[in-house]
Amino acid sequence: MNTDVTQNLFAFQLNGLDEPVVASAPTVADDALRQAWAQVRAERQVQPGDVTAVYSEWEPSAEDLGFVALMFPGIRQTYSFDRPGPDGWAEAFAEAERVLAEQAAPEPELLPVLWSASSPRAEVLGAVPHHPLVPGRLSVALAHVGPTPRGTVGMHHVTTHGYQELGSPPFAELMAEAGANLKRGLRVTGHRGERGDLLHLTRENWLAASALALDDFGAQMSRNLGSERLVVGLPCPDELFVAGADSCWAEVIHEQVLGSEYDTTELVPCVVLLEPGGMRLLAERQA
Repeated sequence: MNTDVTQNLFAFQLNGLDEPVVASAPTVADDALRQAWAQVRAERQVQPGDVTAVYSEWEPSAEDLGFVALMFPGIRQTYSFDRPGPDGWAEAFAEAERVLAEQAAPEPELLPVLWSASSPRAEVLGAVPHHPLVPGRLSVALAHVGPTPRGTVGMHHVTTHGYQELGSPPFAELMAEAGANLKRGLRVTGHRGERGDLLHLTRENWLAASALALDDFGAQMSRNLGSERLVVGLPCPDELFVAGADSCWAEVIHEQVLGSEYDTTELVPCVVLLEPGGMRLLAERQA
């Protein structure tokens, strides 16, 4: 994809070739298409009659339209962006860059999202299918998450209406898909010291703390730490700390979570005790 809007990309479809021949010229040039065709002629032994179609990222100028009518009569022409007037290029370039950034952005992925009952946004849970992790205190829901053209994170929650549009599959099925997406890029860093062992979970693409909702989270962490009782610290949605409940890290995790400066959204920073029989909330920062 051409991301330099000051260069107009042309694609000439030629008889006998499956792929078009690409050339470029300055976007603002009135003879940009003529320049691009000169490049093609210099690189290949082709004739005007070989051309069956021309694509231009920008609408051709009147001069180039006349050139096409003379050189390639009757061919199919297409373009993506309207050509502005002489004084409109700055605005047109800015709009084209916005469109190209949207097209280049990765597709949002379905991910689990932790919700605290004490969150200022908790009333939204009534319209969002969710599963309780700590009944009445902490739940997991689903959202499509991805970057926006502005460089921020866009999150679109799977609402009850959206869930019905998906055919109302068992929540566990969607959670399994979201969990598999979450595991991609999940990074576990271990710290060993006189306080004992500590695991720190992060993820390149956000929401590492949602690993708490994975079916095998407790078993995996217990094996790594050699303890069935675990303290899990959630200072924000994008990282998670785990240590044995009887280790000296437990107090440190409490302090870090309760002192978190994260601005509350769906999740309120909290500390969870994870045991073979389930989990319960040990502490929660003020929302």
